[in-house]
Amino acid sequence: MPCLPSSKSPLVTIEVDGKNIEVPGDTNLLEALKAVGIETPHICYHPYLPVSGNCRQCLVELEGPRGKSLVISCYTPVTPGMKVSTPKSSARVKNARAAVSEFMLLNHPLDCPICDKAGECSLQENYVEAGRSESRLFPEVGKQYHGNPDNQFVDTKGQIRGGKRVDIGPRVVLDEERCVQCDRCVRFMRHVAGDEQLQLASRGDRTYITTFPGKKLDHEYDLCVTDLCPTGALTGKFFRFQQRVWMLSRTPSISMDDSLGANIWIEHNNGFIWRLMPRCNPEVNRSWLSNTSRLAFENFSKNRLPAGNLPELKKAVMGEGEIAFVLGGASTNEDAAALKTLTSKLGDRAQVFVGSFAKMETADGIAKSGDPVANRAGFALFGFTASVEDLVKKASEFTTLVVLHADLWGEDASKANALEVIKNRISISAFNDATAEKSAVVFGVNHWSEVSGSMVNSNSMLQKLSAAPTAPDAELSPLFKVLFALAGEDVKCAACAFKKAHEMVPILSKFSFDSIHSTGEKLDGVAV
Repeated sequence: MPCLPSSKSPLVTIEVDGKNIEVPGDTNLLEALKAVGIETPHICYHPYLPVSGNCRQCLVELEGPRGKSLVISCYTPVTPGMKVSTPKSSARVKNARAAVSEFMLLNHPLDCPICDKAGECSLQENYVEAGRSESRLFPEVGKQYHGNPDNQFVDTKGQIRGGKRVDIGPRVVLDEERCVQCDRCVRFMRHVAGDEQLQLASRGDRTYITTFPGKKLDHEYDLCVTDLCPTGALTGKFFRFQQRVWMLSRTPSISMDDSLGANIWIEHNNGFIWRLMPRCNPEVNRSWLSNTSRLAFENFSKNRLPAGNLPELKKAVMGEGEIAFVLGGASTNEDAAALKTLTSKLGDRAQVFVGSFAKMETADGIAKSGDPVANRAGFALFGFTASVEDLVKKASEFTTLVVLHADLWGEDASKANALEVIKNRISISAFNDATAEKSAVVFGVNHWSEVSGSMVNSNSMLQKLSAAPTAPDAELSPLFKVLFALAGEDVKCAACAFKKAHEMVPILSKFSFDSIHSTGEKLDGVAV
């Protein structure tokens, strides 16, 4: 595995293009150059996969005892005093990279206008950077098919081709012609997913990617191979031919379906989410995202509740008797601050319970902790630790049940039925779900993908959500705004709500909302 630079990396001096530069001394040359702003083209290298060194795109010139030689920077460790040349000072490096690019395109179809990877293809980007060299191949020779012999066919020009739209699993399609045998997908399934479902078959220029005989690519993280694929060889069925990537806008956020809080990009166009992509965070999910989290967006706009009538909601919530609030895991710290404000106004007759009837799973060590209550650690900072199981035991004590961003009946109706002894049931949620159907009063609010806010993950990382402009109804409001309004306070923005949280949770006062780093802030001294 690559050793990546960090704040603790020792600095060493090397010479790059005739200039002395300080770089991290505990990593490979590619990462060291990147740390000082020198990008090196690569295809097979990935910072979170074992180094393979088979694409030869990252060539630099290194001066040694026998003179200058070309080496691959992904596999070359940094040593003090080494002398390195990049294309900036070495025509040899520039020509070598261009030649490697030419060889990689030898049998790669130039079908960029119809390829789903156009706009985010490493091969395309490296080709442009190398100078878009003219081909030196004889046109009468044509392309040579190098995929699975079982998939070959002869096209209308008499050329042997094949491997088009190979269905290798329930979620992934393979185009063998576009594969450059970088083997990123193989390394991911072997070393990260821990389930070797892909392999390189055959040898030499006939090598191709395939599944094992009679098997399919089918894994909770199999769509990660479509992120890793540097060309359009592996594509996800759900996104195939849906949008051009340059038409999509990206909003950074957090996946609120699990307490690890995987960092994501919400990619949207014309008010609609087209895909969720992993956002690199070395301390949380690195570059990975589970299929469950990735494909959840397909239901974000379905079965939504409309914005309700606030005076009617206030009348229902503020009635007589004991009130139980259930705070669902997808609620933010700002929602918790608003609820704390509301319950302080209600006094002893209001109690807060957190959690879900969804089953706790085992952490997979990749991008999920297994806890479906995403902001459990954040709720604990506000003193909200009683669980929904505790509520079941004392349900008969309450007159009113207010469920916030949770679908208790949808998660486990057998357990939730015990709550039907509470006659006045209210659901404040994004969805018209099973819990909404069991409620006398419903009130629609924004989904977590449509709100700005913060959460604390299972590793005590304070992380920030940003609102994607994809709400189906402009009248919808974030949950915190509704709860503050019920408490008689007009708090309109997440930053204002976060400032309110400072008074309740002193450790949060170290940060302003805007100062929260894109990869989060470690809350020292917070036990989860």
